[in-house]
Amino acid sequence: MKLLPDNPLGRFFLLGLLWLPVWFSVWYAMAPLLSAPSTWLASLVLNVFHPGLINDIERSGNIATFVTGLQITVPGGPEGAIGQVVLDKNPLIYSWNLPVLVALLFATGERLLSFNKLLLVYLLLLPFHAWGVGFDLLKTLTLDTGPEIAGQLGYSGWSLEFIGLAYQFGYLMLPVIGATSIWVAMNRELIESMLRPAPGKEAGGGVS
Repeated sequence: MKLLPDNPLGRFFLLGLLWLPVWFSVWYAMAPLLSAPSTWLASLVLNVFHPGLINDIERSGNIATFVTGLQITVPGGPEGAIGQVVLDKNPLIYSWNLPVLVALLFATGERLLSFNKLLLVYLLLLPFHAWGVGFDLLKTLTLDTGPEIAGQLGYSGWSLEFIGLAYQFGYLMLPVIGATSIWVAMNRELIESMLRPAPGKEAGGGVS
């Protein structure tokens, strides 16, 4: 009994669907470890532009808590009460493309992917993940907490618009763009073979 279609494209999509739950399970189980570098990289870049912005990163399960160096007036508190700004973020919403990309690679028949190749895929996606986390933090600090924090960071006008757009791009589009571009770059020959007409089906071909 034939379980997989003969068509290369159909076979690829079916294998991809079969591998997805496997690698999503692995990714979720290892999420705290896999998300640590992206949160660290995002805080490093933010501290370059705003020294002292991120003082520490605490983790509890899949949640990363960013302890900032910013202070804000405590709403409803005693007069003059000042609190430190602490943000909880879930980096997984920006790294779901990692198990998708690995599943696509395995669907091409590369079932014995080396550790080096898996590491390369992870490192290539890392800047995309850090972008999402970084602009998520900036968006929360500047657009969600009011002008007090935005003023401390020096953002106003068009710069706030840019942060909003960069956040949307990192949330909605960058995970797809990142995984797709890397997979295409690593599988150009496979894509060409899938798009190539089968023998006897070329334009103008056929038996007379």
